[in-house]
Amino acid sequence: MEEKDLQKQEEYTFTAGPKVYHFTARRFKMLVSVALAGVICMVGALGYMGYNFYQFRQERADFLVYQSKKGELEAQLQSLLEDNEKMLRDMSEITTLETKLRRALIRDTDSAKLGSDLGPQTENAATNTPRYLGQGGPANLGVKEMAAVLTAQNKNMEQQIDEKKTSMSELLSELEGRNNKRSIFPDLWPTKGGTISSPYGGRSGPIGGGYDWHPGVDIAVDFGEPVYASAMGTVEVAGWNGGYGRYVRIDHGNGYETAYGHMSGLAVASGQSVRKGEIIGFVGSSGYSTGPHVHFEVFVDGQNVDPMYMLKIGQKLNK
Repeated sequence: MEEKDLQKQEEYTFTAGPKVYHFTARRFKMLVSVALAGVICMVGALGYMGYNFYQFRQERADFLVYQSKKGELEAQLQSLLEDNEKMLRDMSEITTLETKLRRALIRDTDSAKLGSDLGPQTENAATNTPRYLGQGGPANLGVKEMAAVLTAQNKNMEQQIDEKKTSMSELLSELEGRNNKRSIFPDLWPTKGGTISSPYGGRSGPIGGGYDWHPGVDIAVDFGEPVYASAMGTVEVAGWNGGYGRYVRIDHGNGYETAYGHMSGLAVASGQSVRKGEIIGFVGSSGYSTGPHVHFEVFVDGQNVDPMYMLKIGQKLNK
């Protein structure tokens, strides 16, 4: 009787609807242990899945950052490539222009004034010592490495372009200086065509006869034809001047002056700067004149000289 009661006390009864379940204490403990183990496994699995999900999100964020930075690097690389190509084109054009300038200066009769700077630049490239000792070789470069290489190349080319610009500026200054010297030399014929109706020097007076000293040349041209400045300079006189009629006198600097007379009209005023070949007036017959022509005089250090002599010197210089 006591044993039956003890067995009943060690049993556990569970009711689920119409069904009743009886478990011994040992079996109940086993079921509880299995349930706890299941819960622990489930919690572990959920933790593992949560950790993996967290890792996935972190890796995805890192991947998005990498993609973003990669895009920026690729855009930077493309920009560097475009700059590199543009600078290469500019470098080629500048080098070509510099070579043409140097050749133009060397052909000039005064090229010796430039000194030794012109010599090495125009010799065969094999005899020249390069300024930049470039190095390189085959290599598999990533985006970052390639960007670094292009940055170094672009910096190097910028320096070379700046040096070329400085060199060209010096060459242009030299060329402009020489052109200015030629621009102030009075060797331009002051009309389009025409005939010398009276040369420089002694002659018979055009109206009264007798000996007459003619300080210039008379160029017979049709009435109203333009008269051009024989050289660059500043207008000293522009107006009526006695027997010269309508008259212009120009100071060209370096002791050179020119004068133009008998014009029908003037196109410049006193104090005005004129370029070589600029229209200063129009052919006429004002003043002491027998017909339409322009009287042309040249002065060197205040003394009259034969304009034809100056024109011949100009032709030799321009060859």
